Amino acid sequence: MVSLGEGDTPLLRLRSLAENIGIPDVFVKDESCNPTGSYKDRIAAVSLSLAREQGKSGWIATSSGNAGVAMAAYGARVGLAGVLCLVSSAPAQKLLSLAPYRVDVLAVENIGNNSTARAIEGVVDVVLRSAKRHNLFLGITAHRFNQDGMRGVDTISYELSEQAPETTHVYVPVGGGGLLAGVARGLRSRNLPARVVACQPRGCAPVVRFLDGELADPVLDRCESMVSALQIPSPPDGAMAAGAVRASEGWGVTVSDEAIFQAQALMASCEGIFVEPAAAVTVAALIRDVERGVISERDTPTLILSGAGWKDLGRTAVPKGWPIQTSVDSLEEQVDRLAPLFRCSQA
Repeated sequence: MVSLGEGDTPLLRLRSLAENIGIPDVFVKDESCNPTGSYKDRIAAVSLSLAREQGKSGWIATSSGNAGVAMAAYGARVGLAGVLCLVSSAPAQKLLSLAPYRVDVLAVENIGNNSTARAIEGVVDVVLRSAKRHNLFLGITAHRFNQDGMRGVDTISYELSEQAPETTHVYVPVGGGGLLAGVARGLRSRNLPARVVACQPRGCAPVVRFLDGELADPVLDRCESMVSALQIPSPPDGAMAAGAVRASEGWGVTVSDEAIFQAQALMASCEGIFVEPAAAVTVAALIRDVERGVISERDTPTLILSGAGWKDLGRTAVPKGWPIQTSVDSLEEQVDRLAPLFRCSQA
């Protein structure tokens, strides 16, 4: 097995958030603490171990950023180069994170922002043919294409069974659906009877709309959300994810992009945890469920935070007048001026 120290991520109690929304406890499983900043490291560790065992010449994958960085890092660790078909609208930070590694990146248009099911299917067809023709490991992070590699996701729930056996609900971001399917499978294998809640942005919610009976299949023609990593109108593991939600007696929640961005800011300012918008969808979904009475003070929800905030800084603006420019001579005066504000914020 190839490893960079993935897994064993912390379970954190969100005291401020719980108090603000009116329930006793909220916990998060913080996957941003993995080596490259997302849960995808768990999948990459298994996938690249398999690639080496199977004698592959290299690997090929599709990604909006997180999977690509993970595959590139673990590929370097095991000595296998790769080709990454990247969403052309991927955040700049994810693209820059790929630069140090031995990976060729192809930025593909028409997937990501305003993506269509047809365009995504076209990319996947090319990747499948290329993997077979060049003896490359197929590193797409979906059960439909990489069933064995996706077993790395199950380890999230193995850890949860020890860290939070009392959890009643597990909120999971849903893009392709593979994360939720793996988490639910891991919960079942450890006999943890938590309900699984699928969380999607309202502009791209094929799985939730399917669960709600609005769609005959978990597929949309087009994505209308700006939340990177959740812009998948035809999720490859959509039906699998929906089945896992129903088997756990869970449900789906949609929230607006704006609510997701607000939840991201709330997590940073109140809890000191900076996650990417795709992770913050679980926070926004929980807030909505509490407001509509689906979650009560009797419940103990756990949220899966899928990736780190530094991977997607497009929504992070520098406040006007910050930082405050000063000189050495006036530094003490500035600190004295700000000190009373510290006391006010603590109060």
